[in-house]
Amino acid sequence: MNLIPHPRARNARGFTLIELLVVIAIIAVLIALLLPAVQQAREAARRAQCKNNLKQIGLAIHNYESSHRVFPPGRCGYPMVFSVQAHLLPFVDGASLYNVLDFGTRPVFTEPMTDPTAKNEIAARMKIPLYLCPSDYGSIPGNVFGSTNYVASTGSGNPPTANSIKTGDGVMYDASSVHFRDVTDGLSNTVAFSEQTLGRGGTTSASGTLPGNPADLVLELTGTTATDDSSCVASSSGGNWSGIRGAKWLNGHFGDTLYNQYYAPNSDHFDCGNASHNYGLTAARSRHTGGVQILLCDGSCRFVSNSVNLAIWHGLGTRSGGETPGEF
Repeated sequence: MNLIPHPRARNARGFTLIELLVVIAIIAVLIALLLPAVQQAREAARRAQCKNNLKQIGLAIHNYESSHRVFPPGRCGYPMVFSVQAHLLPFVDGASLYNVLDFGTRPVFTEPMTDPTAKNEIAARMKIPLYLCPSDYGSIPGNVFGSTNYVASTGSGNPPTANSIKTGDGVMYDASSVHFRDVTDGLSNTVAFSEQTLGRGGTTSASGTLPGNPADLVLELTGTTATDDSSCVASSSGGNWSGIRGAKWLNGHFGDTLYNQYYAPNSDHFDCGNASHNYGLTAARSRHTGGVQILLCDGSCRFVSNSVNLAIWHGLGTRSGGETPGEF
């Protein structure tokens, strides 16, 4: 018996190869259009979280001032180089970690540990989420210590004095004790903290060709060499490229927890310091597009463009320089 196919069956057919290719091409175009939007949305969320971290640090600074009547020091006087981040721990839900620290013993940063039972060495290895910006890498390859993306401003960085960790013209530097009343430029016109990028690890000689990205490396001069425009030149420095920027939240040094505003945000200049970490010419840096987020002394946060006028940027670093920044 012959079976007669249903009329619909006679008309049914599959996709041709050309139709299939067209569908695949349309899907690829849609993905290409949607992916950047998704990435932008994710970065917007990360940037918002990063800003919120800065606001929490600003609140902690004000709570610290309410208790001690001064800004926290950029670090304890050498050799007790405990950072401002360490002093803020009780005000950022870090009281338990703060109580672990032994402020009567110099912090050391060695690998392997010189004393696995030492409180400061154990604390230095703790990762503190509040001190990390989610837009960055989150860690430094090969680094065993807790890192930080947020750094306190020592001031403008202008040589020959403001580039020293001991004579900053900002609000937080070595053994500083700055009162709110000392900030005569105004709390809303003076930077307290900004962002920095984490390094990519390792140390190499500064001789030879320049490395690629100033966001990843710092030029480290030898010994106690003072930083200025002439010494901070790789071809004549005889120093090293350091990839461990931001490696230690507990360490009150340039390159870890302190910076100045000598270079513009995300500058093409490589940051410059020395092996003793007592001089520096640095820039605020971020993985955001177009600029950095800063925390002002009044507790507010602003996004500052990479193209900000350098004189305004320097003025925002000083506590009593008499500048009137205007719009930035």
